[in-house]
Amino acid sequence: MAAHELLSLYRLALKTPDLLVGAGKSGQADSKALDLFDGMPTKSQVAWNAALGMLVGAGRTERALSLFYEIPRKNAASYATMIGGLSRAGAASVARRLFDELPLGKHNVFTWTAMVSCHVRNGEPGKAVELFAALYGELYERGVLPNAHTLSSLLKACVGLHSLAMATQLHALALKLLEERSKYNTFVWNGLIDVHAKVGMLSDAEKVFDGMRCKDASSWTIMMDGYSRHKLIDKALYLFRSMKNKDAFTWNVIISCLWQNRRGEDALRLFIDLLRLGDHSNGSAKPDASIYTTVLHICSVLSLLTLGRQVHARTVKSGLSRSHVFVGNSLMNMYSCSGATADLEKVFDETTVRDTVSWNTVIQGLGQNGHGRRALAFAERALELRLYNGNTFIAILTSCSHAELVAEGMAYFDAMEVEYGVERTFDHYVSAIDLLGRAGRLQEAHGLLLGMPFTPNALAWTTLLHCCLAHKNCSLGSIAARELRALQPDGGGWNYERLLRGCGGGGGGGEAGEGKGGKGSAHLPGCSWVV
Repeated sequence: MAAHELLSLYRLALKTPDLLVGAGKSGQADSKALDLFDGMPTKSQVAWNAALGMLVGAGRTERALSLFYEIPRKNAASYATMIGGLSRAGAASVARRLFDELPLGKHNVFTWTAMVSCHVRNGEPGKAVELFAALYGELYERGVLPNAHTLSSLLKACVGLHSLAMATQLHALALKLLEERSKYNTFVWNGLIDVHAKVGMLSDAEKVFDGMRCKDASSWTIMMDGYSRHKLIDKALYLFRSMKNKDAFTWNVIISCLWQNRRGEDALRLFIDLLRLGDHSNGSAKPDASIYTTVLHICSVLSLLTLGRQVHARTVKSGLSRSHVFVGNSLMNMYSCSGATADLEKVFDETTVRDTVSWNTVIQGLGQNGHGRRALAFAERALELRLYNGNTFIAILTSCSHAELVAEGMAYFDAMEVEYGVERTFDHYVSAIDLLGRAGRLQEAHGLLLGMPFTPNALAWTTLLHCCLAHKNCSLGSIAARELRALQPDGGGWNYERLLRGCGGGGGGGEAGEGKGGKGSAHLPGCSWVV
C-alpha cells in the first residue's frame, strides 16, 4: 500500500469517531458516518462506542444492540450507553440482563446510575431502590460513589414509592456527598424539594428551598407545585410574584395550581395578565402550547364558549391551532363541551396533525351532542386508518346510545375483539348496558350485566336503574335498587326506599305505570346519565 494511502486511512481513523459523536449528538444516524465506521481497517474502542452512541441517540435500538454484541472488548461505557438506549426504548428487562452480565469489578458509577435510572423511567421504582441498596456497600469499598444523577433518579423513585424514610436517608447522603453551592447539583436539591412535598413533609421541602443559595426556575416552580398540593395557593402565588424571570413553564404551573384548587376564574385572569404583558415580556414568557391546553381545558369545564373562541383566535395567531396536536384536541374538546359541533368539525378538518385522541374527541363530541350518524361516519374513517383504541369504542357506543342506534352500537360491540383486536373492558360493557337500556331493551341490558366477565358493581347497577326509572319498569328497577342497597348499605347518597317507590311502590312487581294513576319517575332529581 502506498504511503499516501496509509496516511489517508490514518486520518480517516482519527476523524471517524468525531463524526460519529457529532451525528449521535444531533440525534441522527448519519449513513455517511456509519459507512466510514464500517470502512475502518482497525476500529478502536472509542470508535465502537461512538458508533453505538450514535445509533442509540437516533433511537435505532435494535441496530445498536446488534452492534453492541459485535464489539470485541466491551467496556463500562459500552454497557452504560446501551442500557441508556434500552431504557428510552422501554426495554428495562433487556437492560437489566446486560447490566447483570458485566462483572461487578468492571461496573462504575455510570453503569450503576444508568440501570437505576432505567428502572425509574420504566415504572419500576422498587427495583431501582433494591439495586442501589444491593450494590452500595461493595461499590463504596471500591471508591465508587453515587453522583448527582444517581441521587436524582433515586429521589424520583421515592416519589413513586411514596417513601418518606428513603427520602430522608437520601437527603442525608446528598448532604454528605454533594456541595449545595454547585450549580451542577441544583437539580438534586430540586428533587429533594419535590419528594418532601409529595410525601407529605412540606416543612422539610421549605427548609431545603430556603437554604438553597443557587436556585433556578425549577426550584421556584417545584416549590409552588408543593404549596398547591397542600392547598396553600396564596403561598404559591406569593412565590410566583416574587420571581424575577418567569418563563412559560412557570406561568403554566401557577395557572394549573389555581385551577387544581378550584380557582378557575383566577387562573383565567392570570392568563389574561400574561397576554397583556405583550411586547413587554421576553420571548420565553409568552403563552405556549401547554398554557393554551390548560386554559382551553378550564374553558371546557366552565363552559366559557365566548372566552374559548377568543383563546382559539390567539392560537391561530400563534400558529398552534393547526400544527400542535394537543392544542387542536383541546380546542375540539372545548367546542364539544359547549355544544358547538360545527366549530368542532371545523377545527378537526383544519388540524394538520391528528392522533387517536383527535378522532376519539370528534366522535364523542358529535355523539353526545345528538349527531350519532355523523359520529359513526368519523368512526368508520378512524377504523379504516387504524387510529383507534379502547376509548374509540366507548365513544362509538356513547354516540349510538344518545342516538338510539342500538343495532349499530351492538354490532360494533360484538366486532371489537374479533375484527379490531380491542379487548372489551368493564367500561365497554357498562356503555353497552346503557345503550340497550336507553332504548327500552331492559331485559337484554339486564342479561348483559349478569353475563359480563366482571363482577357487577354500583356503576353497572346504577346504569340499569336509571334506564328502568326512565322506562318505568318496576320489576327490574326493584332488583337494581336492592343490589345497590346490598353494595352500599349506607346508602351511598341514595334513598333506596324512594327509589323503590319510584319504580312502582314498595318494591312490588309490575310496571310503574300500572299503579297510582300510571305515574312514574322518569329521572331522579340531580342525577345524570352514565356516559
